[in-house]
Amino acid sequence: MPYRARSDGRIAVTIDSNVWNLFHRLDVRLSVELPKDRFLLFVPRQIEIELAAIPDRPDKEALRAYIAREMVNSAISVTAVFGFARQDGGPQRHGSFGFGTFQSEDERAFYAAIREPYLLDQPARNSGLTNNEGDAAVAAASLSSVVLTLDRKTGPLRAALDHGGKVLDMTPFEDSGLSLAGYVARRQTIPT
Repeated sequence: MPYRARSDGRIAVTIDSNVWNLFHRLDVRLSVELPKDRFLLFVPRQIEIELAAIPDRPDKEALRAYIAREMVNSAISVTAVFGFARQDGGPQRHGSFGFGTFQSEDERAFYAAIREPYLLDQPARNSGLTNNEGDAAVAAASLSSVVLTLDRKTGPLRAALDHGGKVLDMTPFEDSGLSLAGYVARRQTIPT
């Protein structure tokens, strides 16, 4: 399941939920740092759900405002795999007609490989997603997009990296001396 580059030469970038705190702290302007003529920015629907679950309280107000602003100003697209509505009333993970896309063969194979060890019988979190569900969506995206994450634990992202996905550890970014575009472009050809 190797990574596939885009045919238009732009670098697809998927942002994990845990990177938003770093970007907010550094006041990264994604539309400036990752210009749309060179980069396309995405978050999977599951990450959008996780971001919406950030508590609405005073200590998180600036972070929530930053995320909302950057989603709009940086034209970040929400991605979803086509599917049907949930019957249990939980958050809608799948896209419907006109929004969702079909899952690629590689993504299906990846989900099959991680289902038992990382997805089955996982408890629900405050977001309404199960444990590892957001990580699995981001990990599947790494087969066609560079994923920016701070997650280094064993799980779906590590599995994606081990199977040829582009998973970029953002931990060293702040001390790298590179612009975000330089960090992504320089490191996107060799998985960390």
